[in-house]
Amino acid sequence: MVRAYWSIGRIIVEQEQKGKIKAEYGEYLLINLAKRLTKDFGKGFDESNLRYIRKFYMVFPIRDALRHELSWTHYRLQKKN
Repeated sequence: MVRAYWSIGRIIVEQEQKGKIKAEYGEYLLINLAKRLTKDFGKGFDESNLRYIRKFYMVFPIRDALRHELSWTHYRLQKKN
C-alpha cells in the first residue's frame, strides 16, 4: 500500500496540481478525486487520507527512499509529530 499511496500522491502533485503545492481549483480536486477513487476501489480514499497521501509524496519525492519494512501507518504517524 505504501507504494500505491506514493504513486497516487505523485499523480496528485505532478499531473493534477502540475507540480504546484496546491491545485489552482483548490479543494474541488481532492473532493472529486476521493469520490472517484472510492467508487473504483472502495474505502480508504476519503479526502482526509488523500491529503496525507499528497503530503507523503511531497516529503518523499524519491520512491527509492522509502523503507520497505515500514507500513503506511508508520509513515502517517511520522508526519503527525
